[in-house]
Amino acid sequence: MNPRASDGPPRADSLALEILDGLRGRPEAGEIVLGGYFALKRFADYRATNDLDAWWRTGRVEHTMQTVRQAMADVAARHNLELAVREWGETASFELLDGGRKIFSFQIAVRTATLSPPEPSEWHPVLLEGLSDTVGSKMNAVVQRGAPRDFLDIRETVTRGVVSVAQCWDWWARKNPRVSVAQARAQALHHLEALEQRRPLNAIEDAAARAAAQVAREWIRHTLLLTPPGVADHEEGEHGR
Repeated sequence: MNPRASDGPPRADSLALEILDGLRGRPEAGEIVLGGYFALKRFADYRATNDLDAWWRTGRVEHTMQTVRQAMADVAARHNLELAVREWGETASFELLDGGRKIFSFQIAVRTATLSPPEPSEWHPVLLEGLSDTVGSKMNAVVQRGAPRDFLDIRETVTRGVVSVAQCWDWWARKNPRVSVAQARAQALHHLEALEQRRPLNAIEDAAARAAAQVAREWIRHTLLLTPPGVADHEEGEHGR
């Protein structure tokens, strides 16, 4: 496969673009590596997002924290929003609130397993994580969280020809070298089954939406969650990220 990113910056929530424009050209912003769905949008831009997820390139830097806080505060002031900052360990979550309700967050965390060097972004010196890290982390989300958007992000990426199912599991395995693929598959299947119980197909009234959900769930069950050949099984241990 030959994945290609789309030309120009990905479509994104306007608040995210304003914040990134505020970071453009700030040397301190070179410690930020954008990840999550925002990074995946270069290859599978099919839904909106109201968040930015990022990683510290070398570790938490206070000057970078201050720069992000100021960029977020400027956006908050322009839109009559409140800025709240939550911190735990080396993770920081900058959140925009409207009447106390969170409408946007920019979370920067520490990544413990990196598969490839970060790449330049449209908002230099802010960086973008490579495809292998983006997909590997999204597979971590499939296994550990199993939210509908996690499954669908992987399905879109595979069906658009960006990566194969085998690559998805290989990159997941490289991030989790002491966990078996079989164990991960079983955990992801549990998430899928819980979703099917929460929202059975016969509860989806719209016929087109019901048919789309059925196709997606069958693909997840019978294509994504089949243990791919050629991916080595690993001993159990702690998850990486």
